Amino acid sequence: MLIANNEGYYVDANPAACQLLELPRQALVGRRVADFLPPGVDFDLLWLVFLAAGQGRGEQQLRLDSGAIKTVEFSATAHVYPDHHLSCWRDITDRKRAEAECDALSRQLEHWVISSAEKLQITEAELRSQQQRTESILSSLECVVWSVDPKTLATIYVNAAAEMLYGHSPEAFLADGNLWFSCVHPEDLPLLLGDVNVLPHVGKTDREYRILRIDGEIRWVRGQARLVYDDDGQPIRIDGTTVDISDLKRVEFALKDNQATQQAILEAIPDLLMRVNGDGYILNLISGGEITLYGPIAADQRQSIYQSFPKPLADQRMQYIQKALATGTRQRYEHALELNGKLHYEESRVVPLNDTEVLIIVRNITERKQAEVTQTELNQKLQLVNAELNRLATVDGLTQIANRRSFDQALDLEWQRARRQQKLLSLILCDIDYFKPYNDNYGHLAGDDCLRHVAQVLSTAVRRSGDLAARYGGEEFVLLLPDTSLEGALQVIEYIQTTLADRSLPHAYSEVSPVLTLSFGLVCHCPSVKEHSPRELVHRADLALYEAKAQGRDRYVISSTADRPAKYPGQSR
Repeated sequence: MLIANNEGYYVDANPAACQLLELPRQALVGRRVADFLPPGVDFDLLWLVFLAAGQGRGEQQLRLDSGAIKTVEFSATAHVYPDHHLSCWRDITDRKRAEAECDALSRQLEHWVISSAEKLQITEAELRSQQQRTESILSSLECVVWSVDPKTLATIYVNAAAEMLYGHSPEAFLADGNLWFSCVHPEDLPLLLGDVNVLPHVGKTDREYRILRIDGEIRWVRGQARLVYDDDGQPIRIDGTTVDISDLKRVEFALKDNQATQQAILEAIPDLLMRVNGDGYILNLISGGEITLYGPIAADQRQSIYQSFPKPLADQRMQYIQKALATGTRQRYEHALELNGKLHYEESRVVPLNDTEVLIIVRNITERKQAEVTQTELNQKLQLVNAELNRLATVDGLTQIANRRSFDQALDLEWQRARRQQKLLSLILCDIDYFKPYNDNYGHLAGDDCLRHVAQVLSTAVRRSGDLAARYGGEEFVLLLPDTSLEGALQVIEYIQTTLADRSLPHAYSEVSPVLTLSFGLVCHCPSVKEHSPRELVHRADLALYEAKAQGRDRYVISSTADRPAKYPGQSR
């Protein structure tokens, strides 16, 4: 918490402010607010706007003497008491840095998702191309062509390509009818035998399986077989082909692994990701499970956002989808919706993928919104507490007028102003006559009431914004009258005397009057540029008050060195 005067100079700061600005209080007081603002900030204009508005709040960067830059959240109130302006700062540097890092990560994620989608499309295209190339190669090369007896499965014919695929010569297959099955991978052999058993019923088979080459290498092959009949309908042989598809299977497995990895990564993201076209139909849906859906969304069907979303929110989403497609730029918006009787907040980012599709990233920001509401409530409570603390720090608890501390601060400010502008400054010290007998005989409660009555009278006597009536201590009060001539100060004293006489507060124990009276000491002075402390002004008023008491009380005495108004024409009083 910091307090500045009308020119923007700090006159007080609490320990927290000193810690924030990394300066001791004695080094901070007297510094100007502009000293801590970054270059280029028009402080004088901002300060005038703030004084006119009466309050301000927001975020601001501070430049410390060490060169460090801090970001703070501030709340400022002008004129918390005469010519004093309060500001409360809270260091949010770490939070802003975290928000910046979070935004950077979000942007990286968006770029990564877009890049992954593009890579996926490229991979799919490459796979299709690879499949086409593989098929072309297979059609141009000689595959293994064979024929076996339908009853004994003895080899009738096999071409030379068998040696390239299996490592066994065609002669070896002709000599050993079981060689075909001995080359099949043990895990796939039951499947192949099952195909042989059903072949008389289905007529043909098509199977992908693994084989073991003579050198122990495992290959994937595609075997196709067809039962051939004679004119009488009797099976005479089984003709088939075996093609090496190992390269194709490797690409297929690699693609599946890549897709599974991408799917696992996307499902680990807590946000909801949707690929949506320009007509509002959901093409793909990926959810990590941390976003509660408003209604069921089928991940494998084209479904409009209007089918499971309230129309106003669906209209809003369509508006940003169309804007993203029209401008080619990312769009961001927030909305609230009620789910299961509870209010949720979501942030949606709409990223164009191409001319007709966008990627929508939905994030649950309910906790953040709740934290913002809580922070707002805490700030409001803090303002109330600060206002009450300020009131308690500057107001006398009994009389409810300014206290000694408030007077000392006002005196320092008005003294500096009067010295700078070369204007008169009047000070009146007054004391309740014979207050101790009053208090002793009427009782302390009556004495407190008496002090409050006097404070009320003094408060009505100071009518200008810069004037101040304060309790100086005990039954002694003080009035500070800036830019006031001696005649003007005497008018104030006479008003107080008249008003107090009209109230006729009984004082049977006074030796000067049957009603309550005051004694006054008055000084009117224009400080020279060489005078740096107003304490002498208070001392002279105190001496004048002492003289008034010595002369019999119920009167005022003007300090003998008081300046005469003729020397300073044109005063406001």
